[in-house]
Amino acid sequence: MRFFYPTEYRALTKLGIPITIGQLGLTLQNIADNIMVGQHSTEELAAAGFVNNMFLLALLLTIGYSIGSVSQIGALYSQGDKKRIVAVLKSSIVTDFLQGMLMVAGLVVLYFTLPFMGQPEELLPLMKPYLMIQICSLPFMVVAGAFRQMTDSINDTAVAMTIMLIGNMWNFFFNWVLIFGNLGFPEMGITGAAWATFSSRMLMLMLYIGVFFLSSRYKEYTKHWDSTPTSREDMRQLNRLGWPIAIQMGMESASFSLVAIMLGWIGTNALAAHQVMINIANAIFMFYIGISSAVSIRVSNYNGLKDMRGARHAAFAGYEMILGMGIILSITAFIFRNDVSTLFTDSADVALIVAGLAYPLVLYQFGDGMQVTFANALRGLGDVKKLMKYSFFAYIVISLPLSYLMGIVFEWGTFGIWMGFPFGLTTAGLLYFRRFLKVAKIS
Repeated sequence: MRFFYPTEYRALTKLGIPITIGQLGLTLQNIADNIMVGQHSTEELAAAGFVNNMFLLALLLTIGYSIGSVSQIGALYSQGDKKRIVAVLKSSIVTDFLQGMLMVAGLVVLYFTLPFMGQPEELLPLMKPYLMIQICSLPFMVVAGAFRQMTDSINDTAVAMTIMLIGNMWNFFFNWVLIFGNLGFPEMGITGAAWATFSSRMLMLMLYIGVFFLSSRYKEYTKHWDSTPTSREDMRQLNRLGWPIAIQMGMESASFSLVAIMLGWIGTNALAAHQVMINIANAIFMFYIGISSAVSIRVSNYNGLKDMRGARHAAFAGYEMILGMGIILSITAFIFRNDVSTLFTDSADVALIVAGLAYPLVLYQFGDGMQVTFANALRGLGDVKKLMKYSFFAYIVISLPLSYLMGIVFEWGTFGIWMGFPFGLTTAGLLYFRRFLKVAKIS
């Protein structure tokens, strides 16, 4: 193990910057959504916050499942096997769609159980239509995700960045039109935000399909499309890789999403403050996602060449970069902790809660950076089964019970609920790091 990897820093930066820009654009879109919804009413901000937290769990399960193709396509790319890449892509479109329909079914169940989850009654008429429209948009995201994992895995990360930014601009414009009733449209509030998101997700799928089949850069792949059937063996392998990643990401998300139920017990202001700080946390995390996704791609490329030394260097360099970014970004968020809530709402009560949440936000960056780096490194190696066990222990056994204990039992409120996060994320990071060192042995 060294402490300086200039070659990997350059490679990870080249791959990671487009991913970061695209993901940051998505986060800024979500922030813009919440700013506009919050300006419309605090109740709608709280309702959107709860639904988004619940929807995020299903969304991350679908994204995690689609990541199962990265280790396969990344290894095939380093070997130059374009025909097999197309075969894996076609199989992943089928398996991702089927898994997405399972998530849709789960969200429909959530829709009908909303009245029994102890949330403020005045929010239910806002939550239900917003959630249903989000559910209808999920199939478009699922299929687009299969194309995205393919383009990222062959080191063409600029495609996803461009498409995501176009989708974000579309969504932002129609938020302005539909939430507030501009350009002659009716004022729809939170429902307008949902329809803007729906249309942007449909647009992004159309763009992925257009780029893949019409762009000259993919001719070497599309020429194999008709002659390459989907493979049951590929689908079985994608299931073996995809579900552990999906479950791992789902349990991580659960430690954030399910606390929204506890926050609903506290009240509307707690939910609104949680939504504000989640947006800030996600903005920081998007920088992590960019570099850690690049780590996964680099590790998968090295794995295809059976080069474990290179895989280690990529992972260690990635963590150093993420840790440095985390220190800078979380300190910045802490400095402006008393001001950030004004972007979303003029409620003084919400602002006070948000300022207190800056402390656990800073505390969990060390563990969050470690867990996202080495989880992605293990995904790049195709070693994903242990991730489920480690995630269950870190997030379900450690994080959620501590959130309940400190927030509800000890009555520390929203601050106590958030204090569960540093313990869970750091536990996960240390477990993933230990596993990576064991799997990526240098012979």
